[in-house]
Amino acid sequence: MKEKTLWHEYLQQACQRQIRARVLAAFNTNIDAVIHVTGELMDSISTKDKSIAWDKVAHGDAEDIRSITSKEDLLLVLKDCLSGGKSFHIVLENLSILDWLDQHFTGAQANMGGQAGIIANQMASLGAQSMVYTPLLSPKQGRLFVEGVTTPVVTGNRVEIRPVPEAVRSDDETKINWIFEYAKGEIVRFGQEVVTTPRANRVILATRPRGSVMSFDQTLAGCLSELGKSIDVAFMAGYHYAEPINVDGRTFDQFMTDSVNHLHALKEQNDDLVAHFEYVPMKRPELEPKMLQTICQEIKSFGINENEIKRVLREYGFEQEMEAIEQHERAYSLYKGALKLFQHMQLDRIHVHNLGYYVLILRKPYPVSMVEVRQSCLFASAVNAMKAKYGGYVEREQLAEAARLPLSEIGFEQLVGMAEELRAEHPQASDLLSKGYLEFADHYLVVTPAHIVSNPVSTVGMGDTISSASYAAELVG
Repeated sequence: MKEKTLWHEYLQQACQRQIRARVLAAFNTNIDAVIHVTGELMDSISTKDKSIAWDKVAHGDAEDIRSITSKEDLLLVLKDCLSGGKSFHIVLENLSILDWLDQHFTGAQANMGGQAGIIANQMASLGAQSMVYTPLLSPKQGRLFVEGVTTPVVTGNRVEIRPVPEAVRSDDETKINWIFEYAKGEIVRFGQEVVTTPRANRVILATRPRGSVMSFDQTLAGCLSELGKSIDVAFMAGYHYAEPINVDGRTFDQFMTDSVNHLHALKEQNDDLVAHFEYVPMKRPELEPKMLQTICQEIKSFGINENEIKRVLREYGFEQEMEAIEQHERAYSLYKGALKLFQHMQLDRIHVHNLGYYVLILRKPYPVSMVEVRQSCLFASAVNAMKAKYGGYVEREQLAEAARLPLSEIGFEQLVGMAEELRAEHPQASDLLSKGYLEFADHYLVVTPAHIVSNPVSTVGMGDTISSASYAAELVG
């Protein structure tokens, strides 16, 4: 493809960008305590803790366990998952087990978890003005925010923006997710039973403290219009936790009504404030279409990946578009599926990220030029490439290296295929190859190649990183 040199020039220019937007990330933050389960570790636990009832672990049925109430429950779930190479997510009801975990699963690495926490840290690392709002801000949670992240604090009737270390609350609980990772071929003993893991995977043990409410608290809710004046873009995350009855007693409908009212208030004194919602599948799929439709009354930018979009299309009854992606996943089928969601959800922007390329649809008129959108996508790809290569949070200085990395062959192949398939629908379809965007009657289409990093150090938070970096980089602040 002769345009590759041109795209490399675009990439080099994109890596010079700086995020000037003032960013807010809310709501879900937690601590991910990551531990690698090995035969040696389990043997050590068995030796140290003679109180474990291994007969319950041997004769119990993991399918009967809906939540973890004892250490035997946890060991039974681990045994079942390791023997089958399965991933699993389950909630810890008995929080006293956290002390037992700290005592016996030693060496766990504590990382920032949750979309809001990851986005806030990444934005600050890139030099942006980064603010986070999280319902629980214990000292333990606060220590995982990078320098520069701030948070709103209400004093009297006014909002003050303080550095996170000055705003932590010692009485707050900490939401901790224990992540038990295991490698392929690991031989692990559970009492008298021995299992060999057929593949690598992980088991997530989540906590749900009552204070972990994915919403602004009542004190701050009355000051949201004032807070909104300090923000250019809000990345909202955590609505996927909504339940028929939520942890604070509100019904689903009450929670949704309050959420929409809060978002509206946040924008009340700032007409330029925009908000983005990065999709996470709900554990209650029957509630998901209503949740999305409700939240998208106020949030008009939406991020999703190539697998998740199939679920949402099916939930809304767009079977033809879902099956087209299922049968032949490519930029064109993702565009057609995304266009259906874009129209049905009445969005202004949808960003579909896939391995090696991104597909975006933007409503006309759009406040930013398509050149800026394309360059922002390449900027996000560069950030994500450095995250994949080195892990952690990427700093602007690292983007010089990303500027030298080639964009993926998959991305260029998708550009060529997309231009060919759109030829019958658009007279300038070939412009995609050199520009990366096309104008339609009521929307713009942007397709950009992206980096692929072999053997990434980390894949956690990649979608959050791509979507937040690209959207924030569009805005002049």
